[in-house]
Amino acid sequence: MEPFLALGAELQNQGHEVAFCFPVQFEGLAREVSDAFYPQDKALIDLIQGPDIRRIMGQVGPAWTRLGAVLRLMSSIKPIQERLILDQERAVRDFQPDEVIFHIKCIYPVLWALRMGGKVRMLSPMPCLVHPTGAHPHIAFGKPRAPWWNRLTYRFAEYALVHKSILGYGKSFIKKKGWKVRPAEVSSFFRNTLNVEYAYAERLFPRPVEWPEQASISHFRERDKVRQEGLEPALKSFLEQHPRTVYVGFGSMVNAQPKQVAADVMAACEMAGVGVILNRSWGGLEPPDEVPSHVYVVDDVPFDGLFPRIQAAIHHGGSGTTHSALRCQLPQAIVPHIADQFFWSRQVVAAGVGVEAFPIKKWSRSRFASVLKSLEPLMK
Repeated sequence: MEPFLALGAELQNQGHEVAFCFPVQFEGLAREVSDAFYPQDKALIDLIQGPDIRRIMGQVGPAWTRLGAVLRLMSSIKPIQERLILDQERAVRDFQPDEVIFHIKCIYPVLWALRMGGKVRMLSPMPCLVHPTGAHPHIAFGKPRAPWWNRLTYRFAEYALVHKSILGYGKSFIKKKGWKVRPAEVSSFFRNTLNVEYAYAERLFPRPVEWPEQASISHFRERDKVRQEGLEPALKSFLEQHPRTVYVGFGSMVNAQPKQVAADVMAACEMAGVGVILNRSWGGLEPPDEVPSHVYVVDDVPFDGLFPRIQAAIHHGGSGTTHSALRCQLPQAIVPHIADQFFWSRQVVAAGVGVEAFPIKKWSRSRFASVLKSLEPLMK
């Protein structure tokens, strides 16, 4: 939600009226920026936060059990998406916007643009989603390979987006409206017409020469949270007592051995002679109730307040954490769990702002200690 909230706040400062259409769980967050809020059904976020998705994201258990979870999710997602389309339509109908800025997972704005002539723009905090490049595959297809293969992956992804998502989940809605929407029309819209703002730091992914004119790069959009929430006094005191401190946190990711991972982090940091701030967050790290003096445990912390005061960050590779560390000129290492986190790990190393780590599935105390050692030359 954060890039949309930040852009919404910016547009309000320019004199525009802004409304948000988010899952209802984020109503409080949205109302921090605007009172104009249109809820989407809660079921999608409930599904994402459920045990099946958490096991898939954390690579927990054998591959066959995760495949079973994926198949269960595929049967659950269609009715949820159909409800979300109706929620998005209702928001547009009631608010009557001049423009809709949407996430790639939203279906109705595309149909609104194609059949109602609505003005739309897609906002994406990551590249390699719509516009092909020979240097990198689509974000869902792993490591870069031969240029022909990298470009081909975008066609595979486009097929899924058009046929499975927009014309698949949207089939009942389109039929009820009496519309005719051809696959080629939707594909052409994404390739040749849709304006896409890529909201990330171009230092991490320079603009490919193959991109069309309607693809632009702005910057990573995030509100200034330090103004709303400073560091707690106990954390400030910890930082004063530990002039060399690293941050370790995995955001919303989980893993198969969170207690062991926390124990390994604490032990490795003690051996390296550095303090460590452990972010429990959603459960990727489970430290004991009593921790050593070189460890400080948080459940949430404003990065813009913390990162300028520490020496390195080791994290899961979420776009927000990656860009916060970059903005604060903080050396970083990414322990990727899934999807675009592997991409950001490669780009951080390529840009020279961090060091290579390892996937969460390959976790060990010795590997983590090696990452700490690799970060040492970059620490201030």
